[in-house]
Amino acid sequence: MFAGTVDGTGVVVLYDGRRVARYTDGHPTDGHPTDGHPTDGGDAGLDLARADDSDVTTAGAVALRRRGTAVRYLPAPWVDSAETRRIDRPDTPARPLEHPDGITASAPAGGLADCRGSTVLQLRSSPVVAEKHAFLLADLGGLVPAHLTYTPPPDRGQSPQPAREPREATAQEALQAWARAGCAVPDGKPGVKQLNLWAFAVQPLPQNAGSAAWVCLRADRWNGEGSAATAVVLPAGRGPQRTGGGPGRACSRFEQDTAAWTWWRSPQGTEFLLAAGSRRVTRLTVKGPDWSTDRPAPDRTLAVERPARSAVQVEALLDNGARITPPH
Repeated sequence: MFAGTVDGTGVVVLYDGRRVARYTDGHPTDGHPTDGHPTDGGDAGLDLARADDSDVTTAGAVALRRRGTAVRYLPAPWVDSAETRRIDRPDTPARPLEHPDGITASAPAGGLADCRGSTVLQLRSSPVVAEKHAFLLADLGGLVPAHLTYTPPPDRGQSPQPAREPREATAQEALQAWARAGCAVPDGKPGVKQLNLWAFAVQPLPQNAGSAAWVCLRADRWNGEGSAATAVVLPAGRGPQRTGGGPGRACSRFEQDTAAWTWWRSPQGTEFLLAAGSRRVTRLTVKGPDWSTDRPAPDRTLAVERPARSAVQVEALLDNGARITPPH
């Protein structure tokens, strides 16, 4: 794939259809161990990464050379243009990233776990190879950046609600969602193939306090493993509030139903339990030590006023009669 000198150091990148290998010649200075690999980003050594079953997006770039907090990429031959954008500034236009000799200029490195914002790579494919569309890649410290996608909330007023597929996270709605909730990703380590942010519900809050956005972030790794995290974004909040999650198939095409809940204090000081479910949820049940609430949920959300926080159980009824509980 590549053999040459980058910033005065010899670099060779190979691909055998299953793995990407990068050999860097020199003396180790800033390498760090990652995800079972000897180094990833140092000045010497051999680094390996899974890359089987790649497509136009997941094989869009390889991290070629790291120096401190900067990284230079080797874009795929089908990439027509490269840009960078701050994930926490959706209204700020992307900045061009020059790559006249097939190697990009230095771009900020870093993952998505920092709610203060990180820089992602925005690539656009050439119309000669594929449809000309843009896509986002996030550097998680490995050789192959993670592909960012977005699944919008269900359409209002349509019943039954059809399933919606993940799409590129480059439209304004997707950029806004990633800016508000992206740092709640369940897995930000090397080896992640794709990160999807699914906005599964929007809840009007009591006492005219605005609305809450419920999301589930899904991380799929190259080795087939995955994890998910539900989160809620509240008005005037400093960032997403995690509500549950863990390893497994949650919020994937194999497990498309989810629910979540949280405590919330209104600006007037009233305590509420907020709950929300995905498109197939028809009823929400909340049980406390000495009380219970069981209500139809036509908009898949529920707000229950309580005088004090206590241990509760939340359950969601699906349109096929099955019951699910929120992930812990």
